[in-house]
Amino acid sequence: MVRVNIRSGRRDLLEVAAEVLTTDPTASLGDVAAAAGISRTTLHSRYPKRDDLLLAVSRDAVARISEGIAEVGLPGADGTAAEHADGLRRLIATLVPLGARMHFLLRHSSADLDADLAANVAALDEPIDAFVREAQRAGVVKPELAPWWVISTLYSLTYAAWDGVAAGRLAPLDAPSQVFDTLLGGIGGGAA
Repeated sequence: MVRVNIRSGRRDLLEVAAEVLTTDPTASLGDVAAAAGISRTTLHSRYPKRDDLLLAVSRDAVARISEGIAEVGLPGADGTAAEHADGLRRLIATLVPLGARMHFLLRHSSADLDADLAANVAALDEPIDAFVREAQRAGVVKPELAPWWVISTLYSLTYAAWDGVAAGRLAPLDAPSQVFDTLLGGIGGGAA
C-alpha cells in the first residue's frame, strides 16, 4: 500500500489522490481510499471508476495551479529586473505546494479523456511563458534559453522540492529558495 505523508490536519481527497497516484501510478482506488482515511465504498460512491478519479484529480490540479498562477500577479513588460525576480520567487512559492498536482498532470494521460481539460492543461503554460519572456528581457533569465526549457526546468525543480518536503528532507520554508537559487544559479561551482 502507498503511504502518503499527511503533514497537518485533514486534507482534500483530490490532493491525497494526486500524491498517491504520483508516487504510484498503478495505485488502486483502495490505495487512494486508505491514504485518504476513507472507505473504498465512500471513494467509489464519489468516483465509481478509476478514470472518473483521474479526471477529477486532473481538473482539480488545473484549477488549483491556474488559480495559484493568477494570484501571484506576475509583472509584465513594464516590470523591472527586481520585480521579475520577486515575481519568480512568488511563483515558485505558490507552485512548490502544488508539486504533486503538477507532476500528476505531466505524468498521467487523463487529459486525453476530455478535450476541454486538455486545452486547459495546455493553457497553464501561457502566463508563465509570457512571464519568462519578460524576465529574459529584464535580464533575470538568460535570453538564450528557450522559454519551454525554462518552464520545464521550473516544473521539475518545483516537483523535486515538493518531493523533498513530503519525504522530510527539505523544510517547507526552505523549498522555494532552493528552487529559485537552483533555477537561476544552476548547480555549478565555477570550477569546470
